Amino acid sequence: MEQLRASVLGACMLSAAVGMVSILQPGKRLDRQIRFLISLLFVISLASPFLRMDEPGLPELPAVQGDSAQTDALENAFEEQLLAETRRLGETALRERLAAAGIGCTALEAQVHIDGDGRIYFSEVTAECDQLAAACAVLQEALGEEVSIHVTEVLS
Repeated sequence: MEQLRASVLGACMLSAAVGMVSILQPGKRLDRQIRFLISLLFVISLASPFLRMDEPGLPELPAVQGDSAQTDALENAFEEQLLAETRRLGETALRERLAAAGIGCTALEAQVHIDGDGRIYFSEVTAECDQLAAACAVLQEALGEEVSIHVTEVLS
């Protein structure tokens, strides 16, 4: 009964608003669009109280209780896969950047972590390159100041 009262009150308020809008309507150019919006508002106003209504005859569904150990194992496996893939893609991108700068790189390894907020970040990059200073500059530019970069020079 309360939902019906709320629905009728909403329709009345909307009717008053429609009356004001039709008086203030700038011209006949937007007549079809305004009528469509008003019809849409009427439908929403009339239906929303009924959509929020609880049906007393329907049984409540039980909450799904998963095995927390299994859930934790799945989350850990997902996190490990995510870190491994991120590390692989990051290392590939860094190798490509070094190659584009004309720097030969024989080995590159990145340490990837996930913090408490779920952000993925690089903490350390270790590389073996043929141009020490240039490799450090390229990696520092790509990763920023907060990432620890260790480059050893490989003699050809």
